[in-house]
Amino acid sequence: MTISLDGICIGILLIFYLCTVITLRWTPKTTTVTQYDPPAGVSPALAAYLRDNGKHERAFAAALVSLASKGYLRIRQHEDWFTLERLREADSSLPAEESTILTTLFYPPSIHTYKFNSRECTWLSQAYEKFGKTMDGIAEPQLMSAHSFVWFSGIAYSVFALAYLFYSAPVFSEIASMASVVYLSIFIFLGSSAFVAAVRAWPPTLGKIASFFRRDGRPGRPLDFADLPPIVLTASSLLGFGFLGALTSARFALLLTSLFCVNVIFKTLLEAPTNAGRALLVKLDGFREFLARADASRLNHENQPGESPETLEKYTSYAVAMDVEHAWGEEFTENLLEMLQFDLAYSRGAGVLRGLPDLAPKNEAEFGQNVLQLNIPGPHKQRKAPQ
Repeated sequence: MTISLDGICIGILLIFYLCTVITLRWTPKTTTVTQYDPPAGVSPALAAYLRDNGKHERAFAAALVSLASKGYLRIRQHEDWFTLERLREADSSLPAEESTILTTLFYPPSIHTYKFNSRECTWLSQAYEKFGKTMDGIAEPQLMSAHSFVWFSGIAYSVFALAYLFYSAPVFSEIASMASVVYLSIFIFLGSSAFVAAVRAWPPTLGKIASFFRRDGRPGRPLDFADLPPIVLTASSLLGFGFLGALTSARFALLLTSLFCVNVIFKTLLEAPTNAGRALLVKLDGFREFLARADASRLNHENQPGESPETLEKYTSYAVAMDVEHAWGEEFTENLLEMLQFDLAYSRGAGVLRGLPDLAPKNEAEFGQNVLQLNIPGPHKQRKAPQ
């Protein structure tokens, strides 16, 4: 009976969130009207941001490609190394999010090149964080909403359910002392932090697994050692919640863990476009249909994966933003997603696990370690960023 009651509590929260997410993301079927130009005032980054329900990774990639197509950047690739070369200063014609990237990546202004790969992308991650804040400021609350009231309602319900169990049933074991409660609470906190980091680190790995089941002709992305951290973080979180079960009771630990996981996962899923945002998405779908018919095959044929195009066309950034280009642009996007989510989830989100401060560069000297001259190392050299 008690287990059934706990299951009902979790089920109510799940149904509440699922119904809300379905309602927020449901759009009535409408006839798509072909658009031959993007909606006025909608940059490639904003288009990707709306289509991905407030996620920043593809939007960031689209903004970089947009800067390159406008002549502000040159993007070069050699194996797993990417080099960005600034060709022009940011000016008033750029959207705010693209200007943020350009001024952050190349600071101080005397810097003209920046090189990165999956093992060295700290400064890129800082630019990504600033870009994300800029995008949120542009889109929220007019075009996108986090629906925080719904999430806080779920949190309040979870606290009430846990409080009821805490006061209606014996929770702490008889041998639990105050010192053990404090000591193990630290591990419980670390376990919670590890789970939050794991949620942010899993998408690139799951994307690689899903790539083996695609039917659009794109090759699968092999798994490597970079996919181990999500497993380690998940195991760490389970260990933390295991301490909770040892300190209290299996029932209380299971209920708290389940409620915690549901709330963390749906925090991201509740991000959805507003009515104004959905209206823009309808227009973007019409423009995407035009791009898919007119440019998709040609772009996929001309832009070979692993080779940066010599020139990027006017709408290449929109093709990347709306998942029309499945060659170099898509590979570039997937590489960025893997780098950024791994770095932000493991280096920052899980930084508390190692007791380390934020690893972002704090001064020009540290930044200089990430900025390289435009001399891409050949395969015979050690693939390590020179200091």
